[in-house]
Amino acid sequence: MLKRFLKNKKNDEKWRGGNPNGRPKLNINELKLLHFKEDGKSNREIARILGVSEATIRRRLKELE
Repeated sequence: MLKRFLKNKKNDEKWRGGNPNGRPKLNINELKLLHFKEDGKSNREIARILGVSEATIRRRLKELE
């Protein structure tokens, strides 16, 4: 049933895709992230600017440590 659901979603024109592990297709450059953090932006502000969730920003920043 899950395969059928995913297959139908892929055929939907509005569906943008993504990776099976849930990460967005957007490649978030680590230099951009560090630049935003140095400018004093919060994770919420960065997420809003890049159009991703706060959790994505937290995860990507943690990966940079």
